[in-house]
Amino acid sequence: MTRRLLTVHAHPDDESSKGAATTARYADEGVRVTLATCTGGEAGEVLNPSCDPVAPERMTEVRRLELEAAAAIIGFSDVHQLGYIDSGWTEDLATVPLGTFWHVPVEESGARLARIVRAERPHVVLTYPEDGGYPHPDHIRTHDVTIAALALAEDPAADLGEDAGAPWRVAKVYASSAFPSERLAGLHEAIVAAGLESPFERWLADRPERFQDELPPDARIRCERWFARRDAALTAHVTQIDPDGFWFKVPRDLEAEVYPYEAFTRLRSDVPTDGIEDDLFAGLDVATLDAAGGRVAEHDATG
Repeated sequence: MTRRLLTVHAHPDDESSKGAATTARYADEGVRVTLATCTGGEAGEVLNPSCDPVAPERMTEVRRLELEAAAAIIGFSDVHQLGYIDSGWTEDLATVPLGTFWHVPVEESGARLARIVRAERPHVVLTYPEDGGYPHPDHIRTHDVTIAALALAEDPAADLGEDAGAPWRVAKVYASSAFPSERLAGLHEAIVAAGLESPFERWLADRPERFQDELPPDARIRCERWFARRDAALTAHVTQIDPDGFWFKVPRDLEAEVYPYEAFTRLRSDVPTDGIEDDLFAGLDVATLDAAGGRVAEHDATG
């Protein structure tokens, strides 16, 4: 039986900056990995100084093409685009423009994603933590929509349309953790010890509370062999990623030695878990799940 993983992201490029090496590893191992992207990234600006300017009316098309290129590099089997409008960056939610993803009723966007969940029947879903991982409105909303979609997808009474497929429960749900404190601190110390300038120094100085008393991740997936694929996917987002910028300030050989993982927080599991997992599919009998609509005989959901 084929294992199946669905990742849910806010914008084009998020699939490459959060969990991409893990996703590439699973793709190479024969897992069906699929992507749902909630918005078109219309509010994005050209952040790569070596990139030519892009007219605002072309940004959606450009970012769609970049997403297609990055998804192919990572190894996604399919890409679903929900088609909502990028809300833009702001920490004041009262200023989010009307008509954007933030303002779409969660019941509506959740139902659209629930149809994808029923079609893909993933055993594992990756999304964002409740706070979005950082306070971008679309990242916060992506978490909300994912949780709503999971509830609708397993509800036999949910009205998702006649062709929505049979109810399906996702057995394990995780949030990507791009910069857990253990990774950030470990890399920072190693970079400084090597006599190099750390890109994380300002983070640690300006926001020390963000990296104190943080619990360790629930899962660490070893994926250093796929860091190059992650980087190639990132640079496929030509308008967004400066190849000489922040994402590439850590020497990859040092990163592979110090923190050869990507980290995840468990939002829900229908099977018992023990310690820090090294496989997001740990404990899952996918053949049994497929026969039972994703449900295990007795699940102990943690969220």
